[in-house]
Amino acid sequence: MTARTLGLVIGFALGVVWVAFGFGAALLVAVLAFLGWLVGGIAEGQINVVTLWEDLQGRRRDLI
Repeated sequence: MTARTLGLVIGFALGVVWVAFGFGAALLVAVLAFLGWLVGGIAEGQINVVTLWEDLQGRRRDLI
């Protein structure tokens, strides 16, 4: 599945949730989907937790 197809499916699902249950529910689904994506990326080793934490704190790091 390509990134565009996945984006289309997620956008459609959020649209359906928004229409059926309102903005708050759609926002909750979006936040939980992002957290699931983040945990999945960490579990697969694609996201480095230390680097992510340093980026969120605004620390600079070497380019090399």
